[in-house]
Amino acid sequence: MRFYGITTVLLLLTLAFQGAAQKSSRKNGDTYFEAGKYREAIKSYQEYSKTEKEPATLIKRGRAYLYTNQPDACIADMAAAFKLKALDLRLFKYSAQAYFAKKEYDEAARFYKSYLNTLKRNDKDWDETVTQIRKCGLALNYKYTVPIAFTENLGNRVNTIYDEFGPVLSPTKPDRYYFSSSREGSTGGLRDANGIADVVRGHYSADMYLVDLKDGNWSNVLPFEQLLNSPRHDILQDFSQDGSILYYTKSNDLRTGTLYSDTFSIDRDPARLPVPAVMPFQAERGDRDLFIFSDTTILFAANITGGFGGYDIYYAAKKDSLWGEPVNLGPAINTAANEIAPFLIKNGKTLYFSSDRLESLGGYDIYCIKHDQKEGWKNLKNLGYPVSSPGNDTDIELSYDGMSAVFTSDRVESLGGKDLYMAYFKEQVTGQLEYAEIPSFLDTLRATIVNDSLTAIIPSVEEVKTEQPVKDYLCKPLYFLKDDDVLSNNNLNELKKASELMIVFPELNILLTSHLISEGRTELDLYFSLKRAEKVADQLIKSGISPHRIHLQGCGAGFPLASPFINGIPSSLAERTNFRIDVQFINTDTKKLRILYDQPVVASQFRDTVWDEFERKNKGLTFRVRFAKTSQMLKSDVLKWRPDIIIEKQANQEMFAYTMGNFQEYASAQLLRDEFLRNGFYEARIVPYLGGVEVENDKIPDLMPQWTELEKFYRAEYKKE
Repeated sequence: MRFYGITTVLLLLTLAFQGAAQKSSRKNGDTYFEAGKYREAIKSYQEYSKTEKEPATLIKRGRAYLYTNQPDACIADMAAAFKLKALDLRLFKYSAQAYFAKKEYDEAARFYKSYLNTLKRNDKDWDETVTQIRKCGLALNYKYTVPIAFTENLGNRVNTIYDEFGPVLSPTKPDRYYFSSSREGSTGGLRDANGIADVVRGHYSADMYLVDLKDGNWSNVLPFEQLLNSPRHDILQDFSQDGSILYYTKSNDLRTGTLYSDTFSIDRDPARLPVPAVMPFQAERGDRDLFIFSDTTILFAANITGGFGGYDIYYAAKKDSLWGEPVNLGPAINTAANEIAPFLIKNGKTLYFSSDRLESLGGYDIYCIKHDQKEGWKNLKNLGYPVSSPGNDTDIELSYDGMSAVFTSDRVESLGGKDLYMAYFKEQVTGQLEYAEIPSFLDTLRATIVNDSLTAIIPSVEEVKTEQPVKDYLCKPLYFLKDDDVLSNNNLNELKKASELMIVFPELNILLTSHLISEGRTELDLYFSLKRAEKVADQLIKSGISPHRIHLQGCGAGFPLASPFINGIPSSLAERTNFRIDVQFINTDTKKLRILYDQPVVASQFRDTVWDEFERKNKGLTFRVRFAKTSQMLKSDVLKWRPDIIIEKQANQEMFAYTMGNFQEYASAQLLRDEFLRNGFYEARIVPYLGGVEVENDKIPDLMPQWTELEKFYRAEYKKE
């Protein structure tokens, strides 16, 4: 009896301990949620066993998912809370916000309308919800506009799960970028709103950083020295025209602060502290986004009495060493909404800025407007998707050649909150190659300074257009281990970039070549490798790419890059490497676009020579024998003849073709073709490939002078003498 009594006591103590731990998980989740530490909140809510049964907890976790760029998880939690008859009907609003982030505007509008039906006209959310419904309708229009650029996230070498924002190009080093970030490791550590260290509720303050782009790769991110970075928010604003003076703000709350200047040079006096700057820009009243056009003209955003509402864009000019008062840029630019983050290009005639006005795709979008000597500001234009997005897109700064721009965005594809992105323009912004000391809107005579030495260094607009590529695009393989992995988040992100590239460059086609490790018989390997390529093709088609531009090849296990076995043991390296879909772009115009391919790296002792031989041949002209065309899987002993079999099709075709061989000599292909004919494959024919891509019939005559074997093929197959 005593034994059972002790056991019962221990059991009760264990249950009590587990119950306390569970309550602690929920309490921790609530604490993190209220502090805005949403990732930590999600982890705590996931550890709490009753989350799925408590509508209020589900809604909090769903909101945390929403605020960490996980809209699908948010939608699922809101749906679960609704089924549990949640009393908080804001779940409709949060679902709408999640659908909006995914650019599913019809669904977003439907949920906003459901939320509106729960409100009364005097509720605080009524007007905002009506506005959001209108935004859904307006945002739909942008889905059908032609993109002016394609964008890419700068990646995890630069961005983190925290905020990166306010990028500024170095005025002296074209491949150096400066920015601010509230990342882990920032000066001062985790602190609360009062500046007190708090590892639970605290956040990292913003520090200033720099990063270099070297040979297409980002260097390590480096922080500014501790004299500049502090436990407060240190936010980079801009540099003086010659790059000798750095302007930045120190702030406790990211709303108000003090503007400082520093000489920012290697030989600066380390004992000399940065000093407050004397300018019309007043961080103390909340002025933000200082942009220095020249030593005599600045622009910035300010919320000053007498403006059009919210933040407006102002300019200030210096005359006789004295700054004038800020001047509002007027109603062509400013509205009752917020206009922030001005950037005026070098010729002083085109202004870029961000605004959260009604016509945006979501939060802040990026706009541009031109200034004309006679007509003033005109031709206001939203840059549209993918530069603008359902999130907040700000801080745009154009490169010195006008071919690209860096900007900040918290769109759903970001690694964390705000990330840095690059936009690559389809058409060069040639005004960045000109130079004006005085902006067009300040000087109607538009006196342009032409510096002989500058003209000698900078090529003409036409030279830049023809000699420099618009974009170096890094193309990566799509890795998978099983069917569900083919459209993994990483692969979807790569496909998104590929589809944006193809939309900007409509002459591009794409070749998807699928590989795997043998999963059974040859016919199954070939068929299923093609089916995985088809899943990728379907995703591209959903993104607006015409199926006739998508070419598919399934190689099965015929061309392994990594040896499937090492000393008779299955290789884990092969599993990670050989399950992949190679992506290749066709018809690239190297004057506009340069494609760089990030091929898998496998040490020579682990590589399979079959792949190396296949790649070596595919750099030039080869011949394959196309021996069958079917709509179903081909089952035949002929598949045992050789291992170099490929199944291929175009995405808009039902039938797919089987080829065998990859010969550099036409005569070798003839021998294999004749063998097929003797075995009853009467449709067998030889097909030439260049760079692994089929050569179209009408292009063969033009290529014959370069390829003797192609001329032999042409004369024999087309009976040309």
